[in-house]
Amino acid sequence: MARVKKNRSLRGQMSFIILLCWLLPMVLAAAVVGGYLTLGLGRQNRQAVTEQFQLNLQMGADRVESAVEASRLPSYDPEFRAGWNQYLRDHEYALLYRRYYTLFNRLYQSDSRFRYAVFSAAEDPEAMSITVVNGSSGLLSTRQVQEQWRSDQPAVMKLAGGLDTSVGFLKRGGEVYLVRNLMDSDYQPVGVLALALDLPYYFEDLSLLPWVSSVSVELGGDTVLPIKGDALSGTGDETLDVTVGNRDFILRGRAEVDYSVLLAGFGAYRYVLGAMALSLLLLLWFTFRFFRRKISRPIDALMGGAADIQKGEWGRQIGCDAGSREFEYLAASFNQMSAQLQNQFTRLYQEELARKDAQIKALQAHINPHFLNNTLEIINWQARMSGDDRASRMIEALSTVLDAALDRRGQPEVCLSEEMLYVDAYLYIVKQRFGQRLTVDVQLPEDLMGYRVPRLILQPVIENAVEHGVGPAGQGRVSLRGFRQGEFLILEIENDGGLSPRDEEHISRLLSPNYDMAGEPSGNIGIANVNLRLRILYGPGCGLSIRRGEGSAVIARLTVGCDSSCDFSPTRTDNK
Repeated sequence: MARVKKNRSLRGQMSFIILLCWLLPMVLAAAVVGGYLTLGLGRQNRQAVTEQFQLNLQMGADRVESAVEASRLPSYDPEFRAGWNQYLRDHEYALLYRRYYTLFNRLYQSDSRFRYAVFSAAEDPEAMSITVVNGSSGLLSTRQVQEQWRSDQPAVMKLAGGLDTSVGFLKRGGEVYLVRNLMDSDYQPVGVLALALDLPYYFEDLSLLPWVSSVSVELGGDTVLPIKGDALSGTGDETLDVTVGNRDFILRGRAEVDYSVLLAGFGAYRYVLGAMALSLLLLLWFTFRFFRRKISRPIDALMGGAADIQKGEWGRQIGCDAGSREFEYLAASFNQMSAQLQNQFTRLYQEELARKDAQIKALQAHINPHFLNNTLEIINWQARMSGDDRASRMIEALSTVLDAALDRRGQPEVCLSEEMLYVDAYLYIVKQRFGQRLTVDVQLPEDLMGYRVPRLILQPVIENAVEHGVGPAGQGRVSLRGFRQGEFLILEIENDGGLSPRDEEHISRLLSPNYDMAGEPSGNIGIANVNLRLRILYGPGCGLSIRRGEGSAVIARLTVGCDSSCDFSPTRTDNK
């Protein structure tokens, strides 16, 4: 015996969920904040600080990379090579100066990344020098830059001598130079380009970090730049050492972290946590009160009413102050369904009484078919005694058709072989009527006789074929054939009576899935009944269809589902 699982009440489950959703987050928040305040930032926060510092350092590296790319611009400018080639031909320094001054002024005078730019020709660095000052700052004059450059030039030229085509960085006093050799098309040095970097543009993001007390960066391996505070003193809570770089340079940043700055805003957090806990408890109390009044009580009333109906109190009505539109609707629906249930049981009881009376009358009515069969037997015996074999056979055929119509065994489906007994009996009677004017051709393979078909499914269709195929013309032909097609048994009845447009319209209406036989004369519902029975028994894919054939032929096709079969032995005999 299967064990039935007993579920907990909805009230208990919702109470558990509410407590879990309110109290558990509050306890977890208290634990997390306590641990946060006790242990400081913890490993995760230290990682976040490191990642933020690395991100800012990477931003500075990207800006330095953009400066490196800007230093390559003269090498790709056609004016640079054209001016140098002209100088090699004419040795006119004044012309070279004007062309190069215009070029460098266009490239660097408005570039906020550089304080100024100096180009010194390789042939005579001291005499052939071009200075371009960034005009956007307004802090430096050309004379000040030239004085600074005279003191810094030897060191810059020394650094450039070992660079080849790479770049280098040099810190001299308060200036940091990006140094590059500019080559001609044969990779011979034309001169040295020195770009004075505007350090706040590159590393201001590092200096703005509030939780670092001192920051320095190492550019190019040996150029150390203090960005914030003095040199690293080792007095911070933790020292960050991060390195980023690319193919042109390596940028190393070091910073001392002051965790007291990060924790400065958490002093009053315990009071905030206490206020949150108090508000959560009050909200929890209001939630339980709301749940009890708006949900728990209406559910209890509905459950009580359902239990009473289960005990047999049909028509049980509940009344409660639901307090919500949804539960008012549920209560009204419950009362309505309970009243309908009482009405249904009352009606079923009355229908059961009527059915009992109908069964008694049906048992009494069985006298009539038995009386009819007995009467036919007497008439048949009298015909045989008189030597009228034709009348005797007609009476036997009629008795077979009546037996099929009465269905005293209560079998809605029969074997096709038994169905053909009824068809043969009907055809024998019809042949007696039409004589030589009617030709009947039956082509049914023996292997189909074991399939089950609905009782009296062929006779109405054959009757329709005879009436429309022979009646109007005075003579005609009716063919019956069958075959298996996949999961279906196909039975076709063909006559040569033809179809008029009016007949097609009438047939289309009779075979429509939505056809209502209630208002149809009894003489027209035979094929509609066949179609409806097939669709109900075997599904929409089955049924009856009537269509034109070749010439005046009319073909009625019955599609029957082959879902069952019966034992068959060929016992069918044709009435002659």
